[in-house]
Amino acid sequence: MYTNILLASDGSDCALRAAAAAATLADKFAARLTLLNAFQPIPTVGPYGEILYNGLDDSYTVGMKDYALSRAGRILDGMNVPYHCRQETGDPASEIVRVAEEEGCDLIVVGSRGLGALKSLLLGSVSDHVVHHAHCPVLIVR
Repeated sequence: MYTNILLASDGSDCALRAAAAAATLADKFAARLTLLNAFQPIPTVGPYGEILYNGLDDSYTVGMKDYALSRAGRILDGMNVPYHCRQETGDPASEIVRVAEEEGCDLIVVGSRGLGALKSLLLGSVSDHVVHHAHCPVLIVR
């Protein structure tokens, strides 16, 4: 049923449960599995009010990406599921949708952080954006 699955992980506990679900599906359908971490650095404000993304040094950004991928990778390795990794910098929701299209994925698996209704309304949520913009089915794991 699925041949190419994208697992998006931020290293959270929900993302680890999503990794287990994606591994189970990839194993069952002998699907290709891509593990993605999309990290958006914290913006800083420049002297003229412009938004800059150079507030964090590159080693911190790389460390955050590696942390997220290594946590999910341990789950996938433990379940003996082959996968390849991608690291992207930018808005996580937009990057997930873009990479899924670029990779030709037929399923996206993401974790839900369980934001409350008010927070979700005010801040938006990655999983909500992905569900509404993805070209393929999305599995949200709690």
